[in-house]
Amino acid sequence: MNIYHVIALALPNSAGFKGARVLNTLYALELGADAFAVGLLLAMYAAFPLLLAVYAGRIADRYGVRVPLAAGLAGMTLGVVLPHVVPTLPALFVAAAVTGAGFIFVQISMQSLTGSLGTGEARTRYINLYALTIATADLVGPVLAGILIDSVGHVRTYAYLALLNVASLIGVASMYRRIPPAAPRSGGREAERMMDLLKSRDLRRVFIAGALVFTGLDVFQLYLPVYGHSAGLSASAIGMVLGAFAAAAFVTRALLPSLARRFGEERTLIGALYVAGGAFMLMPLSADALVLAAISFVFGLGLGLGQPLSVILTCNHAPAGRMGEALGLRIAINNVMHVIVPVTFGAAGAVIGIPPVFWSGSALLALGGYVTQRGRSR
Repeated sequence: MNIYHVIALALPNSAGFKGARVLNTLYALELGADAFAVGLLLAMYAAFPLLLAVYAGRIADRYGVRVPLAAGLAGMTLGVVLPHVVPTLPALFVAAAVTGAGFIFVQISMQSLTGSLGTGEARTRYINLYALTIATADLVGPVLAGILIDSVGHVRTYAYLALLNVASLIGVASMYRRIPPAAPRSGGREAERMMDLLKSRDLRRVFIAGALVFTGLDVFQLYLPVYGHSAGLSASAIGMVLGAFAAAAFVTRALLPSLARRFGEERTLIGALYVAGGAFMLMPLSADALVLAAISFVFGLGLGLGQPLSVILTCNHAPAGRMGEALGLRIAINNVMHVIVPVTFGAAGAVIGIPPVFWSGSALLALGGYVTQRGRSR
């Protein structure tokens, strides 16, 4: 098994997942949902990952990633295709929950598998290549969803996106024997506790930074479609703006190895939070699709580094034999934000309007950069 096998599995699956999230948001708005309901819908993607992340990581550590990866892909396929069969607003909530449950097993399995392929600079390179794959999917998924919505409608688009998940599932079946089993462990696991991971100062700092990255990303993914819809932008235009973010993330991740060598992983992450916070402040100041795409690109230049850097730092600081569990705990913390942020900011947007929500997100990102910088200097 090598990194290119992982890329072949991850690209279609992630593109289908990211496209389905945008599709669910736009279809919910088409069905008459308000910002609060859309926030609840996005929170459903994080409900099961919040509960299952650490458990999924422990399964990957103990038994390997073969079965959880295949089972997760099957669950995601079911979740994406469900609204095609039952095109109603309640079905969107069920679909989001099912997709999220499958996604957590896929995500941890993919990250754990990638992190196990090498150490040191090789691990940084492999995780960065994996992150570039996700950035490509972030670009392809929303743009493809927007084009399909305008061409064939919301309901049929679900079926087309589900085919991408089917392609990954077929890939896992064909590569099943190549996927390595769990690494042998010496000693028992009875004394291992999740709280031991939280006692690590280095891991705590990584978890906090990662949670702030996902806070900004959630607010962006929730309110950019809502803001674009309220400004009269078409689905294709909204997809283009989201795609600009993904394109920028691709650029920054291509530069990640050289940035990490020059500034170090943590300093690069701090700078990324400041850049993203500055761009976020500008978003509600224009309703022009090209201007929003330019701002989204700058936002992506900052925030696009956050996920791969937090994964690299988690793998580097995780205790021996507990990489999957540490990655699972990181994702569980991020999914606390996935649940809280859409609901909280969705309710806030319904009361105070959209621009203050963007400005609040900007302040949180800037504050996150400052807090992370202080923690590093201690």
